[in-house]
Amino acid sequence: MAKSYTVLKRARISTKKFREILKYFSLDIEATKVAQLTGLNRNTVNKYLLLVRKRIAKECEMESPISGDI
Repeated sequence: MAKSYTVLKRARISTKKFREILKYFSLDIEATKVAQLTGLNRNTVNKYLLLVRKRIAKECEMESPISGDI
């Protein structure tokens, strides 16, 4: 079954490029270096890294047993 990336809805980069960004993100490489390695614009890389971070934060909030309400 093909894996679906909800971050890539209406994306203008290929799934292959997005996987490269994720790989370098997981290796904790800076966005400017990721842009050089992938051949994408730095602003594009920053946009997708921000979306990934937001998705991670959302998943963490859903898994957390503690509510954010005080």
